[in-house]
Amino acid sequence: MPNELTSLSYHAGNYAPIHTTLNLRPCPSEGAIPEEFFGGQYVRNGSKPLQVDTSRGFHWFNSDGMLTSVFFERIAQAPGVTTLISPRSSVLSVLMEVVQAMALIVASLWGLIARPIRRTSTSNTSVVHNDDQILATNETGPPMRVFLPSSLKTVGWFTGMEGFIKEMTTAHPHVDPQTQEMFLFHATFLAPFTLCLNQPEPGFQGGEIMHDFGVSRKHTVMIDMPYNWRGQTRFGVFPRYEPEKVKWYTSAPCMIMHTVNTWDEETFNGTRVHLLLRPKQISHQWALSAIPFEFPHVPHRLQMAPTRFVYGNSMRTGDFAEACISNVKVECLVKIDVVALLARGLADPPSQVDGCVDQRSVAEVLISDDPNDPIKVFALPDGWYAQECSFVARKDGQSEDDGWLVTYVYDELQLDENGAAPETSQSVLWIIDALEMKEVVARVLLPQRVPYGMHGNWFPEEQILGQREVERFRK
Repeated sequence: MPNELTSLSYHAGNYAPIHTTLNLRPCPSEGAIPEEFFGGQYVRNGSKPLQVDTSRGFHWFNSDGMLTSVFFERIAQAPGVTTLISPRSSVLSVLMEVVQAMALIVASLWGLIARPIRRTSTSNTSVVHNDDQILATNETGPPMRVFLPSSLKTVGWFTGMEGFIKEMTTAHPHVDPQTQEMFLFHATFLAPFTLCLNQPEPGFQGGEIMHDFGVSRKHTVMIDMPYNWRGQTRFGVFPRYEPEKVKWYTSAPCMIMHTVNTWDEETFNGTRVHLLLRPKQISHQWALSAIPFEFPHVPHRLQMAPTRFVYGNSMRTGDFAEACISNVKVECLVKIDVVALLARGLADPPSQVDGCVDQRSVAEVLISDDPNDPIKVFALPDGWYAQECSFVARKDGQSEDDGWLVTYVYDELQLDENGAAPETSQSVLWIIDALEMKEVVARVLLPQRVPYGMHGNWFPEEQILGQREVERFRK
Protein backbone atom coordinates (compact mmCIF):
# COMPACT_ATOMS: atom_id res chain seq x y z
CA MET A 1 0.00 0.00 0.00
CA PRO A 2 1.29 3.49 -0.78
CA ASN A 3 2.26 5.42 2.33
CA GLU A 4 0.76 8.77 3.28
CA LEU A 5 3.44 10.69 1.43
CA THR A 6 2.98 8.97 -1.92
CA SER A 7 -0.80 9.32 -1.69
CA LEU A 8 -0.38 13.05 -2.34
CA SER A 9 0.12 13.68 -6.06
CA TYR A 10 2.69 16.44 -5.68
CA HIS A 11 4.67 14.49 -3.09
CA ALA A 12 4.72 11.29 -5.16
CA GLY A 13 6.96 9.83 -7.83
CA ASN A 14 9.20 12.36 -9.53
CA TYR A 15 7.27 15.21 -7.90
CA ALA A 16 8.74 14.19 -4.55
CA PRO A 17 11.36 16.67 -3.28
CA ILE A 18 15.05 15.87 -3.07
CA HIS A 19 17.25 17.21 -0.29
CA THR A 20 20.71 16.62 -1.73
CA THR A 21 22.80 19.62 -2.76
CA LEU A 22 25.44 18.74 -5.34
CA ASN A 23 28.46 20.75 -6.36
CA LEU A 24 29.42 20.86 -10.02
CA ARG A 25 30.57 17.44 -11.16
CA PRO A 26 31.23 15.90 -14.60
CA CYS A 27 28.38 13.98 -16.20
CA PRO A 28 28.61 11.31 -18.91
CA SER A 29 26.97 12.15 -22.22
CA GLU A 30 25.91 10.42 -25.44
CA GLY A 31 25.86 11.93 -28.91
CA ALA A 32 27.41 15.17 -30.15
CA ILE A 33 26.84 18.19 -27.91
CA PRO A 34 26.63 21.26 -30.20
CA GLU A 35 29.44 23.77 -29.89
CA GLU A 36 26.87 26.51 -29.11
CA PHE A 37 26.19 24.91 -25.72
CA PHE A 38 29.70 25.19 -24.31
CA GLY A 39 30.13 27.96 -21.77
CA GLY A 40 26.35 28.17 -21.28
CA GLN A 41 24.07 26.86 -18.56
CA TYR A 42 20.51 25.54 -18.43
CA VAL A 43 18.71 26.39 -15.16
CA ARG A 44 15.29 25.17 -14.11
CA ASN A 45 13.30 26.53 -11.17
CA GLY A 46 10.72 24.50 -9.29
CA SER A 47 8.60 24.26 -6.17
CA LYS A 48 9.80 21.66 -3.66
CA PRO A 49 9.20 21.70 0.12
CA LEU A 50 12.24 21.67 2.39
CA GLN A 51 10.04 20.09 5.04
CA VAL A 52 7.23 17.72 4.05
CA ASP A 53 4.10 18.17 6.17
CA THR A 54 1.38 15.72 5.16
CA SER A 55 -1.03 17.05 7.80
CA ARG A 56 -1.92 20.08 5.71
CA GLY A 57 -3.00 20.73 2.15
CA PHE A 58 -0.27 21.08 -0.45
CA HIS A 59 -0.13 22.19 -4.04
CA TRP A 60 2.66 22.27 -6.57
CA PHE A 61 2.76 26.08 -6.58
CA ASN A 62 3.02 26.39 -2.80
CA SER A 63 6.53 25.48 -1.72
CA ASP A 64 10.19 26.45 -1.56
CA GLY A 65 12.13 27.26 -4.71
CA MET A 66 14.70 24.73 -5.95
CA LEU A 67 17.11 25.40 -8.82
CA THR A 68 18.70 22.62 -10.88
CA SER A 69 21.21 23.33 -13.62
CA VAL A 70 23.58 21.78 -16.15
CA PHE A 71 26.67 23.84 -17.00
CA PHE A 72 28.51 23.05 -20.23
CA GLU A 73 32.06 23.88 -19.15
CA ARG A 74 34.47 24.44 -22.01
CA ILE A 75 37.50 22.78 -20.43
CA ALA A 76 35.64 19.67 -19.29
CA GLN A 77 35.04 16.49 -21.21
CA ALA A 78 31.43 16.42 -20.07
CA PRO A 79 28.85 18.87 -18.71
CA GLY A 80 28.47 19.40 -14.97
CA VAL A 81 25.29 19.35 -12.91
CA THR A 82 24.37 21.18 -9.74
CA THR A 83 21.21 21.32 -7.61
CA LEU A 84 20.10 23.82 -5.00
CA ILE A 85 18.20 23.02 -2.87
CA SER A 86 -2.66 19.57 -1.85
CA PRO A 87 -4.84 19.50 -4.50
CA ARG A 88 -7.22 18.07 -1.84
CA SER A 89 -7.25 21.31 0.11
CA SER A 90 -10.64 22.91 0.49
CA VAL A 91 -11.24 26.52 -0.49
CA LEU A 92 -11.91 27.34 3.17
CA SER A 93 -8.60 25.86 4.33
CA VAL A 94 -6.69 27.77 1.65
CA LEU A 95 -8.42 31.02 2.60
CA MET A 96 -7.66 30.43 6.28
CA GLU A 97 -3.97 30.04 5.48
CA VAL A 98 -4.04 33.22 3.38
CA VAL A 99 -5.68 35.10 6.26
CA GLN A 100 -3.08 33.78 8.71
CA ALA A 101 -0.23 34.83 6.42
CA MET A 102 -1.73 38.29 5.87
CA ALA A 103 -2.20 38.71 9.63
CA LEU A 104 1.47 37.88 10.19
CA ILE A 105 2.54 40.36 7.52
CA VAL A 106 0.32 43.14 8.96
CA ALA A 107 1.65 42.44 12.45
CA SER A 108 5.19 42.71 11.07
CA LEU A 109 4.45 46.03 9.36
CA TRP A 110 2.96 47.46 12.57
CA GLY A 111 5.76 46.18 14.78
CA LEU A 112 3.47 43.97 16.86
CA ILE A 113 5.79 40.96 16.96
CA ALA A 114 9.36 40.58 18.18
CA ARG A 115 10.76 39.11 14.94
CA PRO A 116 8.85 40.78 12.12
CA ILE A 117 8.86 39.47 8.55
CA ARG A 118 10.65 41.93 6.29
CA ARG A 119 10.15 40.19 2.95
CA THR A 120 8.39 37.03 1.83
CA SER A 121 8.98 35.00 -1.33
CA THR A 122 9.59 31.38 -2.19
CA SER A 123 11.27 32.36 -5.51
CA ASN A 124 10.05 29.06 -6.94
CA THR A 125 8.65 29.94 -10.37
CA SER A 126 11.01 31.28 -13.01
CA VAL A 127 14.60 32.42 -13.51
CA VAL A 128 15.63 35.39 -15.67
CA HIS A 129 18.63 37.55 -16.58
CA ASN A 130 18.61 41.32 -16.14
CA ASP A 131 21.24 43.98 -15.54
CA ASP A 132 24.03 41.36 -15.39
CA GLN A 133 22.24 39.44 -12.65
CA ILE A 134 20.39 36.09 -12.52
CA LEU A 135 17.07 36.32 -10.68
CA ALA A 136 14.74 33.62 -9.34
CA THR A 137 11.16 34.93 -9.22
CA ASN A 138 7.77 34.45 -7.59
CA GLU A 139 4.81 36.80 -7.15
CA THR A 140 4.80 36.54 -3.34
CA GLY A 141 7.81 38.82 -3.03
CA PRO A 142 10.87 40.30 -4.72
CA PRO A 143 13.24 38.24 -6.89
CA MET A 144 16.15 36.41 -5.32
CA ARG A 145 19.55 36.82 -6.94
CA VAL A 146 21.68 33.72 -7.56
CA PHE A 147 25.13 33.33 -9.08
CA LEU A 148 26.21 31.15 -12.01
CA PRO A 149 27.89 28.85 -12.84
CA SER A 150 28.91 27.92 -9.28
CA SER A 151 26.69 25.74 -7.12
CA LEU A 152 23.80 28.19 -7.65
CA LYS A 153 24.78 30.20 -4.62
CA THR A 154 22.18 32.61 -3.26
CA VAL A 155 23.29 36.24 -3.25
CA GLY A 156 20.21 37.77 -1.63
CA TRP A 157 17.08 39.79 -2.32
CA PHE A 158 17.13 41.86 -5.50
CA THR A 159 15.34 45.09 -4.61
CA GLY A 160 16.10 47.24 -7.65
CA MET A 161 17.26 50.83 -7.74
CA GLU A 162 14.07 52.55 -6.60
CA GLY A 163 12.82 50.05 -4.07
CA PHE A 164 9.69 49.27 -6.09
CA ILE A 165 10.09 45.51 -6.11
CA LYS A 166 10.64 45.12 -2.40
CA GLU A 167 7.04 43.97 -2.38
CA MET A 168 4.97 41.39 -4.25
CA THR A 169 6.12 41.24 -7.87
CA THR A 170 5.06 39.28 -10.92
CA ALA A 171 6.73 35.90 -11.35
CA HIS A 172 7.18 36.72 -15.05
CA PRO A 173 8.99 40.02 -15.59
CA HIS A 174 9.71 40.79 -19.24
CA VAL A 175 13.15 41.96 -20.38
CA ASP A 176 13.43 43.92 -23.62
CA PRO A 177 16.11 42.16 -25.71
CA GLN A 178 17.13 45.47 -27.31
CA THR A 179 17.17 47.94 -24.41
CA GLN A 180 17.63 45.35 -21.60
CA GLU A 181 14.93 47.13 -19.58
CA MET A 182 13.00 44.86 -17.22
CA PHE A 183 9.25 45.45 -17.01
CA LEU A 184 7.13 44.14 -14.17
CA PHE A 185 4.10 44.95 -12.09
CA HIS A 186 3.27 44.86 -8.41
CA ALA A 187 -0.09 43.45 -7.32
CA THR A 188 -1.68 42.92 -3.89
CA PHE A 189 -5.16 42.57 -2.41
CA LEU A 190 -4.88 46.04 -0.90
CA ALA A 191 -5.60 49.35 -2.66
CA PRO A 192 -4.36 50.57 -5.09
CA PHE A 193 -4.15 46.86 -6.02
CA THR A 194 -1.83 47.12 -9.04
CA LEU A 195 1.22 49.29 -9.71
CA CYS A 196 3.07 49.77 -12.99
CA LEU A 197 6.21 51.90 -13.22
CA ASN A 198 5.77 52.58 -9.51
CA GLN A 199 2.38 54.25 -9.93
CA PRO A 200 -1.20 52.96 -9.53
CA GLU A 201 -2.69 51.40 -12.65
CA PRO A 202 -6.15 52.93 -13.33
CA GLY A 203 -9.04 50.56 -13.86
CA PHE A 204 -8.40 47.77 -11.36
CA GLN A 205 -11.25 47.45 -8.88
CA GLY A 206 -9.77 44.84 -6.54
CA GLY A 207 -6.99 42.36 -5.89
CA GLU A 208 -5.83 40.45 -8.95
CA ILE A 209 -4.55 36.95 -9.58
CA MET A 210 -2.42 38.03 -12.54
CA HIS A 211 0.47 35.63 -13.12
CA ASP A 212 1.75 37.13 -16.37
CA PHE A 213 1.20 40.10 -18.70
CA GLY A 214 2.24 41.28 -22.14
CA VAL A 215 5.01 43.71 -23.15
CA SER A 216 5.81 44.78 -26.71
CA ARG A 217 8.41 47.30 -27.87
CA LYS A 218 5.91 50.15 -27.44
CA HIS A 219 3.04 48.88 -25.28
CA THR A 220 2.16 46.98 -22.11
CA VAL A 221 -0.94 44.77 -21.80
CA MET A 222 -2.45 44.08 -18.37
CA ILE A 223 -4.98 41.27 -17.83
CA ASP A 224 -7.96 41.69 -15.50
CA MET A 225 -9.64 38.31 -14.99
CA PRO A 226 -12.96 37.76 -13.19
CA TYR A 227 -13.29 35.53 -10.13
CA ASN A 228 -16.28 33.78 -11.66
CA TRP A 229 -17.60 32.94 -15.12
CA ARG A 230 -20.35 35.59 -14.91
CA GLY A 231 -17.86 38.40 -15.32
CA GLN A 232 -15.65 39.54 -18.19
CA THR A 233 -11.95 39.35 -18.91
CA ARG A 234 -10.45 42.76 -19.62
CA PHE A 235 -7.21 43.70 -21.37
CA GLY A 236 -5.66 47.04 -20.47
CA VAL A 237 -3.32 48.43 -23.15
CA PHE A 238 -1.11 51.48 -22.55
CA PRO A 239 2.02 53.04 -24.07
CA ARG A 240 5.09 51.50 -22.47
CA TYR A 241 5.95 54.42 -20.17
CA GLU A 242 2.46 55.90 -19.68
CA PRO A 243 0.23 53.56 -17.62
CA GLU A 244 -2.16 56.42 -16.91
CA LYS A 245 -3.22 56.29 -20.59
CA VAL A 246 -4.57 52.74 -20.35
CA LYS A 247 -7.46 51.70 -22.60
CA TRP A 248 -9.54 48.71 -21.59
CA TYR A 249 -10.97 46.06 -23.96
CA THR A 250 -13.44 43.41 -22.82
CA SER A 251 -13.81 39.76 -23.77
CA ALA A 252 -15.57 36.63 -22.60
CA PRO A 253 -14.42 35.33 -19.20
CA CYS A 254 -11.34 33.10 -19.33
CA MET A 255 -8.36 32.07 -17.22
CA ILE A 256 -4.92 33.08 -18.53
CA MET A 257 -1.79 31.80 -16.82
CA HIS A 258 0.87 32.70 -19.39
CA THR A 259 1.25 35.05 -22.31
CA VAL A 260 3.34 33.80 -25.23
CA ASN A 261 4.48 36.95 -27.00
CA THR A 262 3.40 40.55 -27.59
CA TRP A 263 4.32 42.71 -30.57
CA ASP A 264 3.29 45.86 -32.44
CA GLU A 265 2.18 46.18 -36.06
CA GLU A 266 2.08 49.53 -37.80
CA THR A 267 -1.01 49.93 -40.04
CA PHE A 268 -2.66 52.80 -41.96
CA ASN A 269 -5.06 53.18 -39.02
CA GLY A 270 -2.35 53.32 -36.37
CA THR A 271 -0.55 50.75 -34.25
CA ARG A 272 -2.11 47.33 -33.76
CA VAL A 273 -0.97 45.46 -30.64
CA HIS A 274 -0.87 41.66 -30.87
CA LEU A 275 -1.07 39.57 -27.69
CA LEU A 276 -0.52 35.86 -28.21
CA LEU A 277 -2.01 33.88 -25.34
CA ARG A 278 -2.50 30.31 -24.36
CA PRO A 279 -6.14 30.00 -23.76
CA LYS A 280 -14.98 46.31 -27.68
CA GLN A 281 -12.26 46.53 -30.27
CA ILE A 282 -10.32 43.37 -30.18
CA SER A 283 -10.05 42.67 -33.90
CA HIS A 284 -9.47 38.91 -33.78
CA GLN A 285 -9.75 36.48 -30.90
CA TRP A 286 -9.51 32.77 -31.58
CA ALA A 287 -7.25 29.82 -30.82
CA LEU A 288 -4.48 28.90 -33.24
CA SER A 289 -4.49 25.23 -32.21
CA ALA A 290 -6.73 22.89 -30.23
CA ILE A 291 -3.91 20.83 -28.71
CA PRO A 292 -3.05 21.27 -25.01
CA PHE A 293 -0.28 23.87 -24.78
CA GLU A 294 1.52 25.26 -21.73
CA PHE A 295 4.88 26.65 -20.61
CA PRO A 296 5.24 28.67 -23.84
CA HIS A 297 8.74 29.62 -24.88
CA VAL A 298 9.99 32.29 -27.28
CA PRO A 299 13.78 32.75 -27.53
CA HIS A 300 14.72 35.89 -25.63
CA ARG A 301 16.35 37.63 -28.58
CA LEU A 302 13.07 37.35 -30.53
CA GLN A 303 10.63 38.48 -27.86
CA MET A 304 8.48 41.60 -28.32
CA ALA A 305 8.66 41.11 -32.11
CA PRO A 306 6.50 39.17 -34.63
CA THR A 307 8.27 35.85 -34.05
CA ARG A 308 7.39 32.98 -36.37
CA PHE A 309 7.86 29.99 -34.05
CA VAL A 310 6.71 29.32 -30.50
CA TYR A 311 7.72 26.28 -28.46
CA GLY A 312 5.93 24.66 -25.55
CA ASN A 313 4.73 21.54 -23.77
CA SER A 314 1.77 19.29 -24.45
CA MET A 315 0.19 15.95 -23.56
CA ARG A 316 -1.41 13.21 -25.64
CA THR A 317 -4.77 13.34 -23.82
CA GLY A 318 -6.48 15.69 -21.36
CA ASP A 319 -5.47 19.29 -20.81
CA PHE A 320 -3.37 21.31 -18.42
CA ALA A 321 -6.36 22.86 -16.64
CA GLU A 322 -7.51 19.42 -15.48
CA ALA A 323 -3.96 18.24 -14.81
CA CYS A 324 -3.28 21.13 -12.42
CA ILE A 325 -5.92 19.67 -10.11
CA SER A 326 -4.08 16.34 -9.89
CA ASN A 327 -0.66 16.51 -11.50
CA VAL A 328 0.98 17.86 -14.64
CA LYS A 329 3.01 15.55 -16.83
CA VAL A 330 4.57 16.62 -20.11
CA GLU A 331 4.48 13.93 -22.79
CA CYS A 332 5.31 16.09 -25.82
CA LEU A 333 7.26 19.14 -26.91
CA VAL A 334 5.60 21.29 -29.56
CA LYS A 335 6.71 23.81 -32.18
CA ILE A 336 3.97 26.05 -33.61
CA ASP A 337 4.34 28.17 -36.75
CA VAL A 338 2.44 31.24 -35.57
CA VAL A 339 2.81 33.11 -38.86
CA ALA A 340 1.30 30.26 -40.88
CA LEU A 341 -1.64 29.73 -38.53
CA LEU A 342 -2.35 33.47 -38.25
CA ALA A 343 -2.41 33.74 -42.05
CA ARG A 344 -4.79 30.79 -42.26
CA GLY A 345 -7.03 32.31 -39.59
CA LEU A 346 -7.15 35.70 -41.30
CA ALA A 347 -7.94 34.09 -44.66
CA ASP A 348 -10.75 31.97 -43.22
CA PRO A 349 -11.60 33.37 -39.78
CA PRO A 350 -13.06 30.97 -37.20
CA SER A 351 -15.82 32.16 -34.88
CA GLN A 352 -14.68 34.78 -32.39
CA VAL A 353 -13.58 33.75 -28.87
CA ASP A 354 -14.32 30.01 -29.07
CA GLY A 355 -13.15 29.37 -32.66
CA CYS A 356 -9.96 27.50 -33.58
CA VAL A 357 -7.77 27.60 -36.69
CA ASP A 358 -6.27 24.10 -36.43
CA GLN A 359 -8.65 21.69 -34.71
CA ARG A 360 -6.48 18.57 -34.84
CA SER A 361 -5.56 16.59 -31.73
CA VAL A 362 -1.99 15.68 -30.79
CA ALA A 363 -2.54 12.19 -32.18
CA GLU A 364 -3.66 13.62 -35.52
CA VAL A 365 -0.66 15.93 -35.71
CA LEU A 366 1.71 13.05 -34.96
CA ILE A 367 0.56 11.04 -37.99
CA SER A 368 0.98 13.98 -40.37
CA ASP A 369 3.68 13.53 -43.03
CA ASP A 370 3.44 17.12 -44.30
CA PRO A 371 6.98 18.62 -44.13
CA ASN A 372 5.41 22.10 -43.95
CA ASP A 373 2.94 21.26 -41.18
CA PRO A 374 2.55 24.40 -39.01
CA ILE A 375 2.47 22.21 -35.89
CA LYS A 376 5.27 19.77 -35.16
CA VAL A 377 5.21 17.50 -32.10
CA PHE A 378 8.10 15.65 -30.51
CA ALA A 379 6.53 12.81 -28.51
CA LEU A 380 8.52 11.18 -25.73
CA PRO A 381 8.52 7.38 -25.37
CA ASP A 382 5.77 5.93 -23.19
CA GLY A 383 6.52 6.47 -19.51
CA TRP A 384 9.01 9.30 -20.16
CA TYR A 385 8.09 12.88 -19.19
CA ALA A 386 9.77 16.19 -19.97
CA GLN A 387 9.79 19.66 -18.42
CA GLU A 388 9.73 23.16 -19.87
CA CYS A 389 12.12 23.54 -22.80
CA SER A 390 14.45 26.35 -23.84
CA PHE A 391 15.74 27.11 -27.33
CA VAL A 392 19.46 27.40 -28.14
CA ALA A 393 20.16 28.90 -31.58
CA ARG A 394 22.75 27.60 -34.05
CA LYS A 395 25.54 30.16 -34.48
CA ASP A 396 25.11 30.50 -38.25
CA GLY A 397 21.54 29.31 -38.44
CA GLN A 398 19.70 29.62 -41.73
CA SER A 399 16.23 30.03 -40.19
CA GLU A 400 14.61 31.19 -36.98
CA ASP A 401 14.10 27.60 -35.78
CA ASP A 402 17.62 26.42 -36.67
CA GLY A 403 18.81 25.26 -33.28
CA TRP A 404 17.97 22.92 -30.44
CA LEU A 405 15.55 22.49 -27.55
CA VAL A 406 16.95 21.52 -24.15
CA THR A 407 14.90 19.93 -21.36
CA TYR A 408 15.06 17.47 -18.45
CA VAL A 409 13.36 14.10 -18.91
CA TYR A 410 12.59 11.27 -16.49
CA ASP A 411 11.72 7.63 -17.11
CA GLU A 412 8.98 6.60 -14.68
CA LEU A 413 9.84 2.93 -15.14
CA GLN A 414 12.35 3.74 -12.38
CA LEU A 415 9.52 4.16 -9.85
CA ASP A 416 8.97 1.28 -7.41
CA GLU A 417 5.75 -0.69 -6.91
CA ASN A 418 4.40 2.04 -4.61
CA GLY A 419 5.03 4.78 -7.14
CA ALA A 420 7.99 6.19 -5.19
CA ALA A 421 11.22 7.35 -6.82
CA PRO A 422 14.24 5.41 -5.47
CA GLU A 423 17.25 7.43 -4.36
CA THR A 424 19.20 5.79 -7.18
CA SER A 425 16.88 7.02 -9.94
CA GLN A 426 18.27 9.56 -12.41
CA SER A 427 17.05 12.15 -14.87
CA VAL A 428 18.56 12.92 -18.27
CA LEU A 429 19.03 16.21 -20.09
CA TRP A 430 18.01 15.90 -23.74
CA ILE A 431 19.14 18.16 -26.59
CA ILE A 432 16.58 17.92 -29.41
CA ASP A 433 16.85 19.14 -32.99
CA ALA A 434 14.30 21.98 -33.27
CA LEU A 435 14.18 22.06 -37.07
CA GLU A 436 12.47 18.73 -37.58
CA MET A 437 11.42 17.99 -33.96
CA LYS A 438 12.31 14.31 -34.37
CA GLU A 439 15.86 13.62 -33.20
CA VAL A 440 17.62 13.70 -29.82
CA VAL A 441 21.12 14.74 -30.82
CA ALA A 442 22.68 14.41 -27.35
CA ARG A 443 21.86 13.09 -23.88
CA VAL A 444 23.50 14.04 -20.57
CA LEU A 445 23.02 11.51 -17.75
CA LEU A 446 22.57 13.35 -14.46
CA PRO A 447 23.78 11.99 -11.09
CA GLN A 448 20.31 12.21 -9.57
CA ARG A 449 16.74 12.82 -10.64
CA VAL A 450 15.35 16.29 -11.24
CA PRO A 451 11.83 16.58 -9.77
CA TYR A 452 9.15 17.95 -12.10
CA GLY A 453 9.26 21.72 -11.79
CA MET A 454 8.24 25.06 -13.21
CA HIS A 455 10.11 27.26 -15.67
CA GLY A 456 13.57 26.82 -17.15
CA ASN A 457 15.89 29.16 -19.00
CA TRP A 458 19.08 28.98 -21.02
CA PHE A 459 21.88 31.39 -20.09
CA PRO A 460 24.58 31.79 -22.77
CA GLU A 461 28.25 32.17 -21.96
CA GLU A 462 28.30 35.95 -22.30
CA GLN A 463 25.60 36.35 -19.64
CA ILE A 464 27.45 34.08 -17.22
CA LEU A 465 30.82 35.77 -17.72
CA GLY A 466 29.25 39.23 -17.53
CA GLN A 467 27.61 38.85 -14.11
CA ARG A 468 28.20 41.53 -11.53
CA GLU A 469 30.76 40.69 -8.89
CA VAL A 470 29.46 39.51 -5.52
CA GLU A 471 30.95 40.65 -2.22
CA ARG A 472 29.30 37.93 -0.15
CA PHE A 473 26.76 35.18 -0.49
CA ARG A 474 23.74 34.56 1.68
CA LYS A 475 24.09 31.67 4.11
